[in-house]
Amino acid sequence: MSYTDWSKLPKELIELIFDELQHAGDIIRFGTVCRFWGLVALEARQQVFKPLRPLSPMLLLPPNKDDEAHKLYDFFKKKAYKIQIPAMRDKWCCNSWNGWLITINHTFPYEICCLNPISGVQIDLPPAITFEDSPPDLDETPIEFFLNKVVLSSTPSPSNANCVIMTIHSNYKKLAFCKPGDKRWITLKSEDIQYKDLLYYKDNFYAIGRSKVVQCDIGDDPRVIPFALLPKMGYF
Repeated sequence: MSYTDWSKLPKELIELIFDELQHAGDIIRFGTVCRFWGLVALEARQQVFKPLRPLSPMLLLPPNKDDEAHKLYDFFKKKAYKIQIPAMRDKWCCNSWNGWLITINHTFPYEICCLNPISGVQIDLPPAITFEDSPPDLDETPIEFFLNKVVLSSTPSPSNANCVIMTIHSNYKKLAFCKPGDKRWITLKSEDIQYKDLLYYKDNFYAIGRSKVVQCDIGDDPRVIPFALLPKMGYF
């Protein structure tokens, strides 16, 4: 059997192999073949602003007390892979969108960002203190009760002027949005009701309350617009 020195394969060939990978677990293992393959993988993963192919769904598991490494569970292969995500330290993950994690820092000024756990790239968003109704006692309020859900209209990047990030916050009572590069969050005028869910569909954001669905108008006068009533035995 002939011996192959994997580290001496042409870089162009290794990049072609990397581009064919369809599972995040394979992408993680790819970088452990040797130091050269690890450098190629790191360089390729950091090109996050080029169109990315969809990967198989995976579940991000939190680290335990004895190990700071997270785990990615691959439903296709029924296996969990360890992954180091240093950028997650001292942060809470609100939710995820299309492979991106939306995180918020536990300490002042409560930075919020979109984090790609595979590439390590972060897109900074305005911090929580820039919300119009940011509570003065945020230090004493669990951050999990402030930022409730975040939805994106498209893949975030500093050059994507069409990407809008919408959030439900302040114990499900407020809606606000921003774009990458903005300095503050913009609050939508709305009724004093609780919003239980948020989605993006056909170029519009929709928020779901207890009895109705509203459309989010992010024009010159940001506000919610009544869209549809929910059946009495509907959403909740």
